[in-house]
Amino acid sequence: MIRAVTFDCFGTLIDWRAGQLRVLEQLPSLRGQEDLLDEVLAARGPFERQLEAGSWRRYEEILAESVGMACRRVCGVELTGTEKRAFAAGQLGWPAFADTVAGLEALAARLPIGLLSNCDDLTLRLCAHKHLRAPVALFVSAEQVRSYKPASKHWGAALAALGLEPAEILHVSFATEYDLVPAAALGFPLGFLRRYGAAEPRDLEFAYRADDLPGLVAAVLADLD
Repeated sequence: MIRAVTFDCFGTLIDWRAGQLRVLEQLPSLRGQEDLLDEVLAARGPFERQLEAGSWRRYEEILAESVGMACRRVCGVELTGTEKRAFAAGQLGWPAFADTVAGLEALAARLPIGLLSNCDDLTLRLCAHKHLRAPVALFVSAEQVRSYKPASKHWGAALAALGLEPAEILHVSFATEYDLVPAAALGFPLGFLRRYGAAEPRDLEFAYRADDLPGLVAAVLADLD
């Protein structure tokens, strides 16, 4: 039986794409480049993964450097240091998806909730307080474990903190590479939340799947009754 639920935070509960675009639109160096901003976001992802694979650095630094690299690649624009730092700091303003708060409130009334994120510790806690509203029982940041998903340390920390077995913790995400594959390999049952039109991975088994968080939560809670 499921006794706790952990979530990937950014992209599953918080709309990182809308948040990043909002910040990029405000950077002076990118005026006139609005048609390329989606390409900047697409290019930033591989740079982020490359930086995360190196020696440990705070995620705030990785956000700043990766957006600079992406703007240079896509737009031929060199962001200022202030602009790169502003992009990283903008993470605190990335909005929750419209269905997030209602879904989490219903779930938190019955089960403890954990957030497993590749961001820095203070950012994770402030974003949860500002945008998610529901009580969060467990925070596991990359800064805390000095590791970035898809490495396994986030899930190891969650198991230790909750005192549960993998089969007792449902892990929910939209992200195949970063979350679903490593969680499945460790024995966690999976919940797939379809964000950004992502296709359901065919080679993974899901305990729950839904197009929105309230739908997924309703299915989980029905199995508890």
